[in-house]
Amino acid sequence: MLVNDQTCLLLEALQRSANDALLIFDAGLICRFVNSAACALTGSSKEGMMDYPASSLFQPESFYAQLRPALEQALGGASARLKVMRQHADGRWLNYSTSIEPISDTSGRIDGVVVSAHDITEALQQAERARLAVLMFEHSTEGLMIIAADQRIRLINPAFTALTGFAAEDIVGQYPQTLTPNDAAGHRYTDIWHALDYSNSWQGDVVYRCRDGRLLATWQSVIRVTDQEGAVEHYLAVITDLTERQRYEEQMEKLVYYDLLTNLPNRSLLADRMTQAMARAERSGDPVGVVFVDLDRFKAINDTLGPNQGDQVLRAVAQRLLDLVPAGATVSRYGADQFVLLLPDLDTPEDLAPLCQQYLQALAKPHQVGTEALTVTASIGIAVYPYDDNAHESLTQRAETAMQAAKKAGRNAFRFFTQDMNQRSTELLLLDNMLRRALSEQQLLLYYQPQIDIRTRQIIGMEALMRWQHPDLGLVPPNRFIPVAEESGLIVPMGQWAVEEACRQNKAWQDAGLLFAPVAVNVSARQFAEQLQAVTANALASAGLAAEWLELEVTESTLMDDVEGAILTLNSLKQMGVRLSIDDFGTGYSSLGYLKRFPLDKLKVDRSFVIDILTDSDDAAIAAAIISLAKNLRLQVIAEGVETAEQLAFLADLGCEEMQGYLVAAPLPPDEVPGFIARWQAS
Repeated sequence: MLVNDQTCLLLEALQRSANDALLIFDAGLICRFVNSAACALTGSSKEGMMDYPASSLFQPESFYAQLRPALEQALGGASARLKVMRQHADGRWLNYSTSIEPISDTSGRIDGVVVSAHDITEALQQAERARLAVLMFEHSTEGLMIIAADQRIRLINPAFTALTGFAAEDIVGQYPQTLTPNDAAGHRYTDIWHALDYSNSWQGDVVYRCRDGRLLATWQSVIRVTDQEGAVEHYLAVITDLTERQRYEEQMEKLVYYDLLTNLPNRSLLADRMTQAMARAERSGDPVGVVFVDLDRFKAINDTLGPNQGDQVLRAVAQRLLDLVPAGATVSRYGADQFVLLLPDLDTPEDLAPLCQQYLQALAKPHQVGTEALTVTASIGIAVYPYDDNAHESLTQRAETAMQAAKKAGRNAFRFFTQDMNQRSTELLLLDNMLRRALSEQQLLLYYQPQIDIRTRQIIGMEALMRWQHPDLGLVPPNRFIPVAEESGLIVPMGQWAVEEACRQNKAWQDAGLLFAPVAVNVSARQFAEQLQAVTANALASAGLAAEWLELEVTESTLMDDVEGAILTLNSLKQMGVRLSIDDFGTGYSSLGYLKRFPLDKLKVDRSFVIDILTDSDDAAIAAAIISLAKNLRLQVIAEGVETAEQLAFLADLGCEEMQGYLVAAPLPPDEVPGFIARWQAS
């Protein structure tokens, strides 16, 4: 036998207190001995390891693949040493120094191998920690100085040399206070040593004289390191150049109080300066002007030319404003394309009118950006302290409200804040809050107005029209809440809901066998610009509705605002199979050259032309032109707002194909649509 019973007992006694795992294999690599440490490592009993081959004990297979060449080498008579990583039975991954030795009998014949594994995990970790400590010491950006227990400098790092100019050979062995410029500074170390007698650390400022003679103000931390008995082993001094900190603090102040793109004061600094200006005005009685500047259609520049060009425009605008404002004024960047001007010490509020007119004229001059000459106009709102408010936050809000009024007036204009604006702003805010609740509490409804083929009198579609069923106000008309939704941006989630609900309702009618016709949904300008394709695709998929049964109505002004972008969006929708129409056609400024590029199915004659079509020759001429244009472009045409049989007959004579209006039916809630369909078909 390779290992007899007596030998096993001896080996067990020798290895019982050892941490090294020990295994002995015969020439066939069958395990003939294993000690307790090996059992603990593998999580197996001796019985579970003895008489098993090495291939089953050294698992996983990849681990055995590491050991196999060394085992075969040992069976050939050569020893092997290798480092391996192995997961202990307790889950830890440990590193082992493994020795594989041949075993020979008295005749020198190799009849087995012995495998021993020594855990070197902690030693490797200690070596790594020491290596990292050296790296940290050598590569730290802080100056480091190790001072011996006798208070003499023992070691410095490269950062210390970079700070002071002193190399190790210059100062090792000296007392650190000899590097200070005078006795007064040297006494600082007397305080340091005294403090460290009672505490393990100290912090404070220390001035050093550098090798080139200049003075270096530093912030220094000193740590006392002791051994297990409490005796001082050494001190570690960490030295920070305060000039760097001051530079950093200046940079931080710039980040906190200034806009990085334009280098103008930001909102925080503007608020501080407004507070100071108001305090001075309270004493002097001079009014303070707050001018809110918002660039018109700036998003189009970013979308068309890219953000880099847009940034150049913003910097150019900032410089023009800086060049124009009077001394003592502040120009701040308030938002992406918004600026706020603080104009203190005015004689009268009326002084602001010529100034703002000057700003508008200057900003409207073309900006040369690369090879492009870009014209950017602005809308300006004005509020005055103390007449409009006496708090900087609300004063800025009032100036912004006035700016919105300037935008609604046609842009490239300025407006002074008035109390009427404040009242309307308050009303809009209340209505906006109620609308948000309406969206979350499912107060919104869709009514449906039938669309009829004039010749066959068949129902050829339904237009979905949004209604708001308020619990207290009742049914709120769309002309009251749609403009608020568009201004606040709520029109986007509301529009998404409308598309989803219209698809769901149409599929329900189809499943019930009631209606097989498209449902038309109006799309707002903001919804059209914000991922309408994805919203439409998701709505159709969720409802299980074929795309041909959905029609999207877009106003011509929406399409003309960004023609190239509109063409891309419409083509994408058309490829889905969705029907497309232009709503309110004839009320905007469509170019026929662009119109033929839009992949449309239908034009809609606006009700404003239909109302007086029998008495107003201009309206009749416009309606006739739209119908003729549609036929020439091979588009369907539908007239909305038809209320009398005479209007219908006139439109039919012009060649109009489809109509909708109160002559047939008012917009109906969904539960009344089946009854209408039944009555209409019966008649």
